[in-house]
Amino acid sequence: MPQRYSLTARLFHWGMAAIIIPVWLIGFSAGRLLPRGPSPLKGELLSIHKEIASTVIIFVVLRMAWRATHRPPALPGSVPEEQQIAARVLQGCLYLLMLSTPLTGWLMASAHGAPVQMLWTVHLPALIHKTPLLAPTLGVLHQFSAWILGVLIAGHIVAALMHRFSRRDQVMDMML
Repeated sequence: MPQRYSLTARLFHWGMAAIIIPVWLIGFSAGRLLPRGPSPLKGELLSIHKEIASTVIIFVVLRMAWRATHRPPALPGSVPEEQQIAARVLQGCLYLLMLSTPLTGWLMASAHGAPVQMLWTVHLPALIHKTPLLAPTLGVLHQFSAWILGVLIAGHIVAALMHRFSRRDQVMDMML
């Protein structure tokens, strides 16, 4: 039986999933499902999105520090080498996008001159001065980053389910 991830690693993994997936869905709903232009519902959804998503930066930095100082368990020997390489590449991309997506959102809000708060308590400083000409470009970067992150998370979930139900190996048990 393969070794499990540490309790701290599992808490980071599932805690971040519990934050990122709903925040992604809220951002998607506000940006794609609601009519274009300002509305009270859209404004409230975007406010909730920013308040919660801003915490991801802290968690990802802490998680990266933990990961840098704690070696993860090896995957079971039944996992082919190319899948192990793909898993490492996917994890690296997830870390990069978990950091870049909220940072581009924070930069975009700063460029719009909009305040960013964390959990309705901590006011975050603007990362750049109000720059209305730059805001749309940062918005595109944020959306692009978020879409790639969403696709990679979906792929991560599909791969975990494949290991659980198709391959019937213990890969998913390592994180449960």
